[in-house]
Amino acid sequence: MRTGRSMWPTAGPLLVALALVGCASAPPGPVADLAIDNVNVIDTRTGAVAVSRTILIAGERIEAVVPAGSRSLATRRVDGKGAWAIPGLWDAHLHLLQDDAGSALRTAPTLPGYGITHVRDMGSSAAALQAFRAAEPTIEGPVVLASGPTFWAIELPYGDKSQQRLVAPDADMDAQVGQAAALGADFIKVYAGFGPERLEALANAARRTGLPLAGHAQSGLDLDAQARLGLSTIEHLETSTFAGCGVDPDVYFDRIIAARFGGSGETIPDITADFAADLDRPACVAMFERAAAAGLAITPTLEATLLPPSLVRGLAETLPPDQRESCDVYLRGFGDLTPTSETRYLAAGAALLGMIREAGVPLLAGTDAPAFCGTPGPSLARELRLLGEAGLTPLEVLQSATLNPARALGFSDSLGAVAPGREAHVLLLGGNPLDSPAAYARPVGLFTQGRWRDEGDLDRLRLPSSD
Repeated sequence: MRTGRSMWPTAGPLLVALALVGCASAPPGPVADLAIDNVNVIDTRTGAVAVSRTILIAGERIEAVVPAGSRSLATRRVDGKGAWAIPGLWDAHLHLLQDDAGSALRTAPTLPGYGITHVRDMGSSAAALQAFRAAEPTIEGPVVLASGPTFWAIELPYGDKSQQRLVAPDADMDAQVGQAAALGADFIKVYAGFGPERLEALANAARRTGLPLAGHAQSGLDLDAQARLGLSTIEHLETSTFAGCGVDPDVYFDRIIAARFGGSGETIPDITADFAADLDRPACVAMFERAAAAGLAITPTLEATLLPPSLVRGLAETLPPDQRESCDVYLRGFGDLTPTSETRYLAAGAALLGMIREAGVPLLAGTDAPAFCGTPGPSLARELRLLGEAGLTPLEVLQSATLNPARALGFSDSLGAVAPGREAHVLLLGGNPLDSPAAYARPVGLFTQGRWRDEGDLDRLRLPSSD
């Protein structure tokens, strides 16, 4: 993983220099490498906006945020033109390496065009991870946290077997985790079939190796118990995420699999609505509160699990031919969907997410792209829009792609805010994201990994069909 960190001091020399400006002893020549003038800086913790500011960057660190017009020394200045400044965005659930390293190396340089500076890659083959790590220094893309092959304890009728590590009941967990670490994995992703004892063994092995544990909720175990065992994040609004809410999630999971892959005749919207209606809401909220207290965060991936079919049909036409089949699989699960059924489906999704939000579980923005109908890059702006439509406040939407992943993934001291001492991943938006999530689709400037890109540069990076 390229961290984007540098050896620059965390604030101090430049602040001293600023205090000396205008004095006889002031040092001649520039101090900051870049000054981004005339921007409105949003505090990702509170939503407060510091109007008309200048961001001063030295190396790859933010040295100061000062009122615009302050006397400050910089090698280069750019005019932010009144844009809104936020940290670079995370896609906390992406499958960048899903196909192969070649595809990832072509896609990664496009992601900064969408304001994405950090991604968590949630599963790949060992060969793809190794090849990508070898070539990663030669490309200008986001910082990538990667899991490599995901850990499975059972086999399911889908998924690329080269991207799976099937763990036998008597497997040496330390050896299994050690092999993943040797490939260059930054964390361990658990997929399915781990009961309490095996999940605890995996979590302990990951802890001894120094790798976080993330992944899907395991059936038969409440989320708070999984969090106490060591799971740091849970992925998707799957039925297993709601274990401990008064129903058997496996019954609904089997119905969804039959609808999606077995032609059962049921539709996923109807199953989802039934599931949401059958849950014991007070029990759910209490369980999620315990999970939040244990340190758990959740990546709901609405782009993959609750994308409105009416929107999907338009998206399918824009996808490359090799991805349309995956999108068609998604659509087949909806059958002949009526407007009433779609409304009920979206309301069910909002209810599921609402229980998690009410309990105070931190939410992370992730797209699961290119699963189903998603596309790495443009899918993130849709995910943020969907989170807002499902009930998150504009500040909560912003936090899901900035502050929350920084905290949940171990970067709370270096990322997640535009503030002195933080790594300089600064995204400028043409609109205020606290007014409308549509602002995320309009990045107008980005500084990341030592390079400034203006709006034209970002336009050229983006995929031709995404605007």
